[in-house]
Amino acid sequence: MAQAPRSDPAGEVRRLYGEVESQTAEAFERAVSRPSFGVLLAWMTENVVAVTKISTDVLDLMLRNLRLAGRQDITRLARQLNRTEDKLELLLQEVERLRDELAGDDKRSVPRNGRARTGRTAE
Repeated sequence: MAQAPRSDPAGEVRRLYGEVESQTAEAFERAVSRPSFGVLLAWMTENVVAVTKISTDVLDLMLRNLRLAGRQDITRLARQLNRTEDKLELLLQEVERLRDELAGDDKRSVPRNGRARTGRTAE
């Protein structure tokens, strides 16, 4: 009696895996090439953005209810701090200008002999 040729099990598994992989790749290529895939992708993106916004809003609300500083509070405080720093810078510039002005007046009030005028007349 003649024996049936023995097949290699590892080779058979590789061949089946290759066939399944190529069929799956073709199916995905067909699905991606359709216009409906783009629409589906756009809907998914919109949903992800909406869920992200909802979750950040819920997190901010939880922080506010816990009396902790949230993102909006920190942003508002940063704006106030920037405004205060700008006002302080303007104030410092004005003080420096006034100092320079006073220093110029002091130099003009000193006579050439080096003595400062006191406002009294000589006796």
